[in-house]
Amino acid sequence: MHSRLQELKKEEETLLKIKVMLQDQLNRLKFEEGTLKSIISAQTEDAASQRSNTETEVQMNLDDESEINRTKLLLNAAVDSDMEEEDEEEDEDEEEDENELEIVPEDDEEEDDDY
Repeated sequence: MHSRLQELKKEEETLLKIKVMLQDQLNRLKFEEGTLKSIISAQTEDAASQRSNTETEVQMNLDDESEINRTKLLLNAAVDSDMEEEDEEEDEDEEEDENELEIVPEDDEEEDDDY
């Protein structure tokens, strides 16, 4: 009976140690959760403020004539480069066509001599 009581006390001590360890771990996890939530909310606020700043800049740039002209130049440059690529492809195709061997039937000179 005495040994059974000692076993139960040891088991109780072990369970109490486990309880303390689990509470410590739970506290650490709660702290990490709070930290992660604050990081996420800060990033969300930053992203929202960046979007609003970008929208403001876009609205301001819509009336800026030099910005409009710069945009037109960029668009024209992109179209020009596309056209140049198409021209180069066409030139390459033409060169390939010229480089192909033409098969010309040979005339038999001997037959012409006999007649």
